[in-house]
Amino acid sequence: MNWVLPGALGLFFIVVFVSTIGLVIVTLVDVVRMPNDASFKSGTQIVWVLVILLGGIIGAVVYLVVGRPPGGATAARQHPALATPPPPPSGTV
Repeated sequence: MNWVLPGALGLFFIVVFVSTIGLVIVTLVDVVRMPNDASFKSGTQIVWVLVILLGGIIGAVVYLVVGRPPGGATAARQHPALATPPPPPSGTV
């Protein structure tokens, strides 16, 4: 038996497979490069890694839509989110 897919159909599946793996890798790199958990719109870093690894392409798309901060890891590193509010000025009541 020949298990090789014919021409264009085989090429289509190869392109879809490589694109899926690429998207998962890009989203994992974005999650890992995030400077701290406060940068995410929702969830934490370990949760998003698990969602992407266990969900595959669906997990990567969910991260891009729900969890990724605007601009991704690069923007979050340049403008880190404030973890705590600044203290009040001294001498105020």
